[in-house]
Amino acid sequence: MKIKDFGSEFKFLEKIKSLSKKINNNFISQIGDDCAIIDKTIDGRTKNNKTKETEKTGYELITTDILVENNHFSLKYSTPFQIGMKAIEVNVSDIAACGGLPKYCVVSLVLPKDTSVEFLEGLYKGMNKACEKYNIDLIGGDTTSGDIVVINIAMFGEVEKNKLCRRSDAKVGDLILLTGFIGRSCSGLNLFLHGKEKLGETKHYLEPVARLDKAREIAKHINAMIDISDGLASETRHICIMSNCGAVIYKNKIPIDKQTIKDAKLCNKYPYDYALSGGEDYELLFTLSKKNYEIYTDLFKDCFVVGEIVEKEKGICLIETINGKEVKKELGKGYEHF
Repeated sequence: MKIKDFGSEFKFLEKIKSLSKKINNNFISQIGDDCAIIDKTIDGRTKNNKTKETEKTGYELITTDILVENNHFSLKYSTPFQIGMKAIEVNVSDIAACGGLPKYCVVSLVLPKDTSVEFLEGLYKGMNKACEKYNIDLIGGDTTSGDIVVINIAMFGEVEKNKLCRRSDAKVGDLILLTGFIGRSCSGLNLFLHGKEKLGETKHYLEPVARLDKAREIAKHINAMIDISDGLASETRHICIMSNCGAVIYKNKIPIDKQTIKDAKLCNKYPYDYALSGGEDYELLFTLSKKNYEIYTDLFKDCFVVGEIVEKEKGICLIETINGKEVKKELGKGYEHF
């Protein structure tokens, strides 16, 4: 059997889980969440000696993301500075999805031996610029040589207990919301692939931005959250599997901006495919109770309601309104890595 035979990232993760054993009780999340969540009240490394109350205010977050040349970026399209910025932003996005704040990171690089010093300088200038933006200390890493550029970052953060968000906490009856437009990154990539990058918008592909600001605002009022790294379909499915529930997404409510629709036409593409399976938007998909949505209306006025959490037996569905009639079908899997 080959890895590609798993057919989906979900089956790949299940295999990893079956081969892993939990040893320390202070690891309270599941493999497959946006971050590993460590209870700081049990691990004495982060205790504050002043009072017991201050010792029990939060969790440590650990995440890692890998960027591979010609998969996550192309040296033909992106500058070293942009690649460095992106490497930090995508990790910050994972911390944001758990409601936390990033603090430290380590960087491991695979570089061809003929890589220019100018590339290395540009890459680190981009990473340092993003680190300054989020008050992150870059504290170390590792390097080796290889055939292509590979950037792996491990990031460490923290979150207050009342702001912790996981993929596994969605509840039946919750509304499903997005923090912004999606499909824009995939649209930018396709413009490059079709040689039409000068005719449309590519910024969201070249320079993605984590929604840390919004995550911190809403975290204590919501239930589950995940970032849009692999498309709306995939991320909805992640929440449903880990929360043991189903979902309904309304196609006509998926937020796609006019520029993305215009640019998709240039490439003879369907903009909803960008939104559902394109990925790398790094907006946040989250669920919350209808009660909290009504109470904290102002917090969510710039977000988009796209669906609802339902019982597991009802499946994970996409509903489209055609000529006044609702047509239901399976949501799909989104972007697949293997």
